[in-house]
Amino acid sequence: MLTSFALSDQNAGWLEGGLLVLVALGAVALLVFWIAALFSVLGAPIGCGAKILWLLVVFALPFLGSLLWFVVGRRMTPVA
Repeated sequence: MLTSFALSDQNAGWLEGGLLVLVALGAVALLVFWIAALFSVLGAPIGCGAKILWLLVVFALPFLGSLLWFVVGRRMTPVA
């Protein structure tokens, strides 16, 4: 016997609105993370070739490239 769970129109609207807010917040967080990675790469004390390579990685793979920069790339930069 199958049981279906039906939401009332009011509850379904609230759920969709809440999901939309979560998606919007996630998109803003991703954008801020990406911009922070770009500024971090540009301000890093590394050579021009390495900077261009990291910028290409961050542009080509917005989330993964930014994550790689903060996890791997910043560790490789010399301490000033």
